[in-house]
Amino acid sequence: MTQNLAVSDWIIEELINLGVTHFVVSPGSRSTPLTVAVARNPKADTTIHFDERGAAYFALGHAKATGQPAVLICTSGTAVANYFPAVVEASMDNISLIVLSADRPPELIDVGANQAIFQENIYGSYPRLFKNLSPPDTKTTIEQIQETITETYAAAIGSRPGPVHLNCQFREPLLPDSTGVKHPIPPVPCPSTPLGMTKQEIDPIEDDIDILFTLSISDEQLHLIKKKIEGYQRGIIIVGRSVDPQYDEAILSLANTLNWPIFPDIQSKLRFRKHANLINQFDLTLLKDSSLEQKPEMVLHLGGAFTSKRLLNFLDDSEIYYVAVKATPECIDPNHQVDVAIQTNIGDLCKSIEVSNTNNNGMWLKAWQKTEGEVSETITDLLESMSILSEPAVSYQLSRSIPRDHSLMLANSMAIREMEMFGTIHDFEGRVIANRGSSGIDGSLATAAGYQIGSEKPLTLLIGDLAALHDLNSLSLVKNTPQPMIIILINNNGGGIFNFLPVRTETDVFEAFFGTPHGWTFEKAAEMFNLSYAHPKDMQEFKLKYSQAVKESRSMIIEVNTDRDENHTLHQRIFKTIRES
Repeated sequence: MTQNLAVSDWIIEELINLGVTHFVVSPGSRSTPLTVAVARNPKADTTIHFDERGAAYFALGHAKATGQPAVLICTSGTAVANYFPAVVEASMDNISLIVLSADRPPELIDVGANQAIFQENIYGSYPRLFKNLSPPDTKTTIEQIQETITETYAAAIGSRPGPVHLNCQFREPLLPDSTGVKHPIPPVPCPSTPLGMTKQEIDPIEDDIDILFTLSISDEQLHLIKKKIEGYQRGIIIVGRSVDPQYDEAILSLANTLNWPIFPDIQSKLRFRKHANLINQFDLTLLKDSSLEQKPEMVLHLGGAFTSKRLLNFLDDSEIYYVAVKATPECIDPNHQVDVAIQTNIGDLCKSIEVSNTNNNGMWLKAWQKTEGEVSETITDLLESMSILSEPAVSYQLSRSIPRDHSLMLANSMAIREMEMFGTIHDFEGRVIANRGSSGIDGSLATAAGYQIGSEKPLTLLIGDLAALHDLNSLSLVKNTPQPMIIILINNNGGGIFNFLPVRTETDVFEAFFGTPHGWTFEKAAEMFNLSYAHPKDMQEFKLKYSQAVKESRSMIIEVNTDRDENHTLHQRIFKTIRES
């Protein structure tokens, strides 16, 4: 049908007009009109990936890097369902994503037709918007398509960015009879579009999508915060994930004025900076209870959630006055203790807080500085000269070695926690990313590949063996990245994080059901996907292999073998040393 291809052509063209540049396509039959429209549009950048789950995480990573939603295109059936984990992650982490799923027409739903499932609202409450696009016919107008796409795009980038889902129904024949016609495709007739005119001859509708979300803090809220700050001696500033680095200087300036320490989450660029108010290794500092017997009286929590469970437990106190500030409206309050939640621009808020008397002589900040200094010195003494391969030492040395221009992605489970605990101050200035919206194990390799292509910068990924196995076929995406990606793969033959949980004492079920040993290594996987591979035997060789990969600017898997039981024992020894130092 001519209408299928014409409508698809206009969908793609309108998305590009609105600012979308990248389309991630998984091959399929029912999505043929959308795929052909993308393939023939010279302004569309495309990535082709056979696995819809990996494709969706790739699009997620690309959107993280660019700030623009990437567009996913897939056929009908379970292909749509395979997007679900990434849709959940995008929704929970406020990442723009546009899903264009192809679907059977209404008459083929619920009648036993092949590859026809219930796709309407398949993602439930997670998308910011769902729209069903009926099969195109001669009554379909360009204006209708433009209005639908404008609404869809606006929802994706709105005051709470996130995924949107446009379900596109197509009847057969999916394409017009073969006539040799190539792009441009004649548009569908409509009242304002004369027959015979091509897309290039029609002025596009000027879509006003430059929406500015200026969420101002009220005078009453600002006055309340100022009064609370002036009345308390002990306060801290937490910088969670999703805080734009452009606000870093305003945050530092406010902390300096208040004499308050800053606890920067591992995803904040502040985490690796040196500044008097930054308590970079606050997670391990919290182990030294005897030095910090007093809890804060007030918390100013900027941005999204943070990774450290130790900090969450430390702050679980109803006596703490808790102010949460972020640019998006969702609730972040796992301890059920937030007194004031404000949706506003974080930078503007920090600049607006002018207090006449902080009631703080600086001793609170000095106590944190002293304790963290002791912790940092202990970590350096333990890990700097360590020769055997260990997960803490790898994270420590990586934080010292990663080039300034790299991005750093941290997979879930142990990888992000190891870097949170043992990463040290260095001159690293890149972005740190992780999929912490829903904190799933899936999609790490694909997300890293999407981010790397979107940022156009080299990337280092720290990942565990189970997360790598979970997303193994996304190594095909890594192979095609134009900039190098160095994958540091910690292989402890199973789920190392479970050794830190109470279930480890259930010895009759632990190893088989939680430890889940697999016995595999990744050399053949690297060979299969044409990636360089290294398998260092000690820390000196690890540092050498990493520096060589950086110098030679090539993608590589550096596999580091560790032992789960030994890793747990090492952590306990480090924790004990910190407490007693």
